[in-house]
Amino acid sequence: MKTRKKEHKPILKLKGLRAERAVTQCDIADILGISTATYNRKENGIGRFNSQEIAALIEFFSVKFEDIFLN
Repeated sequence: MKTRKKEHKPILKLKGLRAERAVTQCDIADILGISTATYNRKENGIGRFNSQEIAALIEFFSVKFEDIFLN
């Protein structure tokens, strides 16, 4: 039996917001209280942001949920 690789979808809107505002992954990781490696995995769709992290991102960027997480 073949195992199917799970497809990871990066959160491109989040990457765009970071680039637009010249904020590094390390900066956001510090704000969220997680390692840069963990943040990188989440931004690249390998992990998921929890509700507190989502709330912190929305507050930090002063945007709505859909501005980051919905296509």
